[in-house]
Amino acid sequence: MPTSLPVSTVALLLFTRSAGQDATHKRFSSHGPRGGNAAIAAQLISHATTVARQVGVNFICVDSSRQTGNTFGERLSGAMQQVFASGYEQLLVIGNDCPQLDAARLRQAIAALARTGAVLGPATDGGVYLLGIARAHFEVCAWAALPWQTATLGRALTRQLRASGAAVEQLPELADIDNEQDLAHALRQVLPWVLRRTLRQLRRGPAAVPENPVPACGSGAAPAQPHRGPPAR
Repeated sequence: MPTSLPVSTVALLLFTRSAGQDATHKRFSSHGPRGGNAAIAAQLISHATTVARQVGVNFICVDSSRQTGNTFGERLSGAMQQVFASGYEQLLVIGNDCPQLDAARLRQAIAALARTGAVLGPATDGGVYLLGIARAHFEVCAWAALPWQTATLGRALTRQLRASGAAVEQLPELADIDNEQDLAHALRQVLPWVLRRTLRQLRRGPAAVPENPVPACGSGAAPAQPHRGPPAR
């Protein structure tokens, strides 16, 4: 396995719900109606988009409007299959729920992926905040059947990747955000000061929501297609 690959063979996929749909599944703040929760979700998506674009590889965003399938596993594995089918050899996947994830950690993950063929960023709840896989180790049906959104996902992913022949590299553990308590914990961690300030404002209720929030994935800030075309096969 080579220690590095041309950036044109690597894609970074942000796989996320729309802000509105995220707000129907997660309660980030108990203050006011769900409009405040949607604003928090939009800020998290926007932050993930900004960080991903700093890495220097092709960036693709797939939000709810571009996902197909009945289950999370079907939707994610289908999106990954489409990215690989367009010509990429290495794929890094993130969500919108880990604000501690920064560009330096993403570059570390891309380097690990080139070395081993697979990389995981374990989350404190047993899931993952990041996964990376080489096309040779991906099988869409097996991935769709994994226990996504459960506390056993991290272990199941490790087993699946090793069974496919990949040498899995693990990044340091980070927390993700699924509810109000997780958000409160995240705000006590090291975060970019603008992000921390904005999330704290949004937690106070709808009156604190900025009049012109930063566009999130799916509303103009992140394209459905890569910044550059996929590599020629």
